[in-house]
Amino acid sequence: MLRKYGWLVIFVLLVFLLDVLIIQLLEFVTLESARCRNMDSVNPLKLVECTTPE
Repeated sequence: MLRKYGWLVIFVLLVFLLDVLIIQLLEFVTLESARCRNMDSVNPLKLVECTTPE
C-alpha cells in the first residue's frame, strides 16, 4: 500500500512545504516594508516601527 500511495504522500508534503514557504515569504515582505532600523539604539540592527517624518 505504501508503494501504491507513496507518491501521493510525498506530493502532499511538498505542497504543504511550498505553501508554508510562500506564506512566510509574504509575511516577511509585508513586515519588512513597515519597519526601519533604529540608528539611535545601541544595536542599530534592531528593527522598530517607522514613524512618518513631520
